[in-house]
Amino acid sequence: MKFISATVFLGMCFLFISCGGARVDEGENFGNILESDSGLTLTESEHAVGWGKAECTICHNLENIHLVDRSGGLVDVNAIRERTLTEGEASCVDCHGTNGIP
Repeated sequence: MKFISATVFLGMCFLFISCGGARVDEGENFGNILESDSGLTLTESEHAVGWGKAECTICHNLENIHLVDRSGGLVDVNAIRERTLTEGEASCVDCHGTNGIP
């Protein structure tokens, strides 16, 4: 019973701590990839860890991408985010290429 009480108490503490002031979530930041030599298309040199892997969500959380427009206004980040959340990994290839997968 003491374990449950301590767990509930700690859970409540974490809840109150996490409810601090307003926080802007900027998600994953890979800079403005439109400025790279390949644009939005991923290359092995720029995407070395994930190159050749089809499962984008092993490394990228769909809830944590396309939150902020880092293109300087060249893309509609809200539309991209909605499409990504709706279609999942299937939408990645249209903008980012095949990621080295034949």
